[in-house]
Amino acid sequence: MSAPVAARPAPIDLAVVGGYLGAGKTTVVNAILQAPHGRRIAVLVNDFGAVNIDARLVRARGDDLIELDNGCICCTIGGALVDALTRVATRGARPDLLLVEASGVADPTKIAQIGLLNGAFRLTSVLVVADALALQDTLADPLVGAIAQRQLDGASAVVVTKLDLLAPVQRDAALADVRAHAPTDIVVAATHGEIPLALLFDAAVPDRRTTLRVARGRRSIGSDAMPALASTTIAVPDVLDKARLRAWLKALPRTILRAKGIVRIADADGVALRVCQLAARRIRFASIEDEGLTGQPGVMVFIGIIDASIDATLRDGLAQCRTMAGSLETASNAD
Repeated sequence: MSAPVAARPAPIDLAVVGGYLGAGKTTVVNAILQAPHGRRIAVLVNDFGAVNIDARLVRARGDDLIELDNGCICCTIGGALVDALTRVATRGARPDLLLVEASGVADPTKIAQIGLLNGAFRLTSVLVVADALALQDTLADPLVGAIAQRQLDGASAVVVTKLDLLAPVQRDAALADVRAHAPTDIVVAATHGEIPLALLFDAAVPDRRTTLRVARGRRSIGSDAMPALASTTIAVPDVLDKARLRAWLKALPRTILRAKGIVRIADADGVALRVCQLAARRIRFASIEDEGLTGQPGVMVFIGIIDASIDATLRDGLAQCRTMAGSLETASNAD
């Protein structure tokens, strides 16, 4: 009798923290490590310079740190990161979350892409840290402005630091400026590096129905307030057209941080149960076995700044992704 096949472990959540030099990325990472989340976190750090000062700072605060080689991130991060990811994935005690702190001149989107080449990881967020005092000047700088803008372009959420150093009227203006340059309305103010854990962990997100006050995507946010991140769960009993679903997910409102679910998908190969995930505008379809899941099929969960209007938009959009009876029959006959 052959031995039973061991279940494949669930992928490790991957989050990238980026932002221009001096924005406060390491402070944010330190705050995440010290927060009472009860999760095992591994951290990968790589920054310019002969001495990796950021790595030393983080090591003093955390007990699970992996360093990359020193050097230019654009030239050396690829191979080094691939090796480091492999070491993390094969550890006996696998982390719940891998945080990659990018160099101040790195494109966090490219780092996320490298991470996704390893099937042991699944992307949950790309957080870009922005300095409220320096962002405008950095973006206007002819030498580095394009780098800072590219970082913002890849953000699933933007963390704004140093707002406490601005006058109240300037704080709202700084946040509005961030939204004008970012592709998302998930913009939060960090206090001493502290951010909502809901940006990283699904378990920290309250259900929309239990949230007493739901923030709107473009409301004024003071330095001591943050958007009310919430989740909404939508039943999806119907078969969804894969191409239609992919196109709809790419066009979701700016207030959606991420989404995931187990749904029946129809494509040219037929109908199959698939895990569908969206993070940082990247869409992933995987089998139940690959994800190590046993969850209830026919459900999608959306996380973000969700009010009644956005909730209705999500439900209507999913309904539009349903496969018509005729096309479903055609797909089934193609097997």
